[in-house]
Amino acid sequence: MNLDQLATLIERLRKEAIGEPTWLPDKQVFEYQDHSAKVVAILKLVRAMHGVSAVKLLSSAGLFIDAGAILRCINDCASEVYFLLEDFPNTSDNVEQFIKEFFGGTIDGYLVDETHQVPTKKVRSAVVRVLKGTHDDATRKLLETIFKTFSGYVHASYAHVMEVYNGGASDFNLSGVPSVRRRSMWMQHVDVSANSVLHAAAFLAQTLGLTELHRDMMQLENS
Repeated sequence: MNLDQLATLIERLRKEAIGEPTWLPDKQVFEYQDHSAKVVAILKLVRAMHGVSAVKLLSSAGLFIDAGAILRCINDCASEVYFLLEDFPNTSDNVEQFIKEFFGGTIDGYLVDETHQVPTKKVRSAVVRVLKGTHDDATRKLLETIFKTFSGYVHASYAHVMEVYNGGASDFNLSGVPSVRRRSMWMQHVDVSANSVLHAAAFLAQTLGLTELHRDMMQLENS
């Protein structure tokens, strides 16, 4: 997939749906004044697209542990888009709590935010309902397996750290795994994560009634 085209479509989605943030001179920051599910979902999508670009760079450099950690973040952000907009324009107590937690971490006050996070299983259940139309245990277990796999990179689990060890050279490739074959294998994650972001973006565009934009996203998927 052409990542430049995907990034252009996501910026277009952001501009059409929520516009530009407001400059606050007293804080010297840009912030969105509308604290809604729509704004949170789009900003999560922005974060996910940043992640796809980062995974491409890290994988091409053989820095697989950090690429894996970012893949977990991309998957989380894409899942949260479905969770936030499952019943749009209606919300739920869990969605409202998620929004409160998100904006509780303002640029100048994130260290003192005390809002409790929505359990991951609640987010995952919403994703299953959106994708399958109902509860589906097999899909739920698959999503949980993917989550646990990439969580190992986030938490520096034993198996995930050992993945970069080179027995022949007796080192951990701290500047990046040099194997062209392994770098190529990891680059496949770029396309997979880009597709995940595109699907979440298309769902978002369709949910917000941005018909032309949704059509262009579908054309990118089929190109």
